[in-house]
Amino acid sequence: MQDLDMNRRAKKLIEDLNLTPEEIQQIVATARVHLATFDPDFRANVTQIAADLNKSRPTIYGWADKSLEALVEALRMIRTGRPPKQRPVTPVRGRRKTKD
Repeated sequence: MQDLDMNRRAKKLIEDLNLTPEEIQQIVATARVHLATFDPDFRANVTQIAADLNKSRPTIYGWADKSLEALVEALRMIRTGRPPKQRPVTPVRGRRKTKD
């Protein structure tokens, strides 16, 4: 893969996550496979991606599958919207003793 002219966000993520060049290549490769899978307007040649990284097509698809599973799991854990209001806890009152 060619060297990418990275924007500030990419540079910050690389630094914050301490990504290696190989990890960056894996991220880019899996993102391209995901886009090709889910976006009909995006085309990716997995054979070329594999050749560029000197990996097999099954390896590329394996990365993509594992990263998609992790991404879906993470997205499902994210709460969206306003958090529920805290309701005051009202103590449960016991029965009053009555005089016999």
